Amino acid sequence: MLSPEFKSVIDYYCEAEKKRGKKVTTIYTESHNTSTFFLSLQQKGIDSLVKITEEDVLSIFMSSDETLLRSCSYKKNVAAVLKACIPYYPEACHRILAFLPALRETRKNIQYLTSEEIQKFKEALANGENLLTLCDKAIGMLALYTGLRGCDIAGMTLDSIDWDRDLISIRQQKTEFPLELPLTAVVGNAIYDYLTSERPRTESRYLFVTQNKPYDRLNSRSIGNVAVRIMKAAGLRQSKGERKGFHIFRHHLATALLGNGVPQPVISRVLGHTSPDPLRHI
Repeated sequence: MLSPEFKSVIDYYCEAEKKRGKKVTTIYTESHNTSTFFLSLQQKGIDSLVKITEEDVLSIFMSSDETLLRSCSYKKNVAAVLKACIPYYPEACHRILAFLPALRETRKNIQYLTSEEIQKFKEALANGENLLTLCDKAIGMLALYTGLRGCDIAGMTLDSIDWDRDLISIRQQKTEFPLELPLTAVVGNAIYDYLTSERPRTESRYLFVTQNKPYDRLNSRSIGNVAVRIMKAAGLRQSKGERKGFHIFRHHLATALLGNGVPQPVISRVLGHTSPDPLRHI
C-alpha cells in the first residue's frame, strides 16, 4: 500500500538491521509502526520524503487540541527506522527526525512486594501440604531469587544448570544476550528435587516440561499460571487488578539490591539489562 519511495525505506531498514543482527521481532515492530506512519502521511497526499513537513509529522502524533495520538514507543520505533536509513537518505532522514515531537515517556507505578508478602511466598514454597508441585516450587524459587523473566525460565534447558560450577547460564529471550547467575543452594535444591522426583522421563532438553505426554516445554503462559498458583497458595494478591506475575520479582530483586547498596551497573548485569536505564524508575 506504500509508495515506492516509502517502501524502499522500509525494505532498506529491514535488510540493514537484519545484517546487524537486530532481533526479528524488534525489526517487525519498528518497521510496522513506521509503515503506518508513512501510510498516514500518504493518506494526506504525501508520497515521498522530500514532501514531508513538520506540520505533517506533528499531525500524526498530536491532534489539533494537543491530545496525544501516538505513544512515545511509537515515536522511538519510527526514529529507529529513520536513523538506520540515514546512509540511504541522509538529508531527508535527518530532517524528518528533527520534526519528531519531544514526547515524555510515561510509566505505570509498579506494585512492589512487602517483606510480609515475601515471607508468605517463601512459606508457600516450603509447605509440603499445599497443592503446589515440585515444578511450581522450582520455578517459584528461580523467580524469587534470580529475578529471571518468565520467558527465560520457560526457555531453560538441562544444560542451563552447571552443577559443578554452581552457575545458571542462559541466552535471554528478550535481548538475545547471554547471562550467567550464581546457582544458590535453595534454588539448586528445588530444581534437583523436581528433576529427581517429578520431571517425566523424556528426551526433551528443556528443563521444565508438562506432566503429560508428549511432555512439551512449558511456555511463558504456563509460567505465568505457576505464579498465579503460588500467589493463591500463599493467600496473596487475590483481589482483582493486583499484579500476580513473576515480573514483580524482578522489581523486588532490584529494589532489595539497591537498598543494600549494590551499584546500579551490577544490578543491571544481574537482571540482564543491556543498559542501566530501567533502574531509574525504581
